[in-house]
Amino acid sequence: MIDKYLCEILVCPKCRSAFEGADRQDSANGELICGKCRSSYPVVSGIPRFLDPKLSELKKKTAEGFGYSWTAFPEYYDFYRQQFLSWIWPVSPNDLKDKVVLDAGCGNGRHVYQTAMFGAKEVVGLDLSKAIDVAHENTREFSNVHLMQADIYNVPLSQVFDYVYCIGVLHHLPDPEEGFRSLTKLLKKGGRISVWVYAKEGNFIVRKFIDPVRLHITSRMPRFLLYVLSFPASALLFTMSRFIIYPLNKMRFTKPVTRFIPLNDYLDSIAAFNFRYIFNIVFDQLVAAKTQYISKNEIESWFKRAGLSDINISFRNKNSWRGTGVKVS
Repeated sequence: MIDKYLCEILVCPKCRSAFEGADRQDSANGELICGKCRSSYPVVSGIPRFLDPKLSELKKKTAEGFGYSWTAFPEYYDFYRQQFLSWIWPVSPNDLKDKVVLDAGCGNGRHVYQTAMFGAKEVVGLDLSKAIDVAHENTREFSNVHLMQADIYNVPLSQVFDYVYCIGVLHHLPDPEEGFRSLTKLLKKGGRISVWVYAKEGNFIVRKFIDPVRLHITSRMPRFLLYVLSFPASALLFTMSRFIIYPLNKMRFTKPVTRFIPLNDYLDSIAAFNFRYIFNIVFDQLVAAKTQYISKNEIESWFKRAGLSDINISFRNKNSWRGTGVKVS
């Protein structure tokens, strides 16, 4: 059955009205019916599913690609904790304690898990893909975790959140800023949002050589074939980062020249990851139906146009942007 807290904050995605009898549903499978416009939405395995039958082909391809990815790579790793904190910096675990939090585009639930561990009062995770079922398996031990399948552009939730974060998702949307604006509307006054996106700066090689291959070839492949073909590319990236770039950055005589190596900071940062996670990174890069690279000026303009304050935009590994800001009204 749908948990009580989620029942309290769900609204109809069409008319923003409450659902009737949602808190009285006594089965893990059923439907939600809007008390005003009578629109109905299925509940499967206790998870409300707000999937628009008129979803665009791009959104469908994106959801299918990443749904396959998170199903193929469902594992949870201890290093996710530090990685998550790096993505949302300067927000800290103490900032999440006793807060109502939304993870927009939660994938396999790895960040939902961390947020719950940090003591958030309630954590809602949403994803458009079937990865939401993997997230359910990875977070089912937490009573303060609530999951739903929905579109970031039209989130059927009330304006109740102290903190919203969206990691690695906006740059795969048709209109990243529209997705960003949609999420800021869910914040309470004084609430904070954090996002992490691929940067236009520092990604020349990826944009000019790898991304065209993704766009015209790999994103159109049968996903199992792409899974197989991603293996040798992952082996190359793993070997390069761990056994070449990382040692060069540690040796006194070679460290001064590593700054001239393209993507050096990024390659050095992933050297500590195991092969399986590198495999996941490569597959994700190649499966995306759409990928955009955001400049610093662009991401700053999102925050300013949304009327946010206390804006902090920082460069991560010299190839991505993380930004955070506070809703003032």
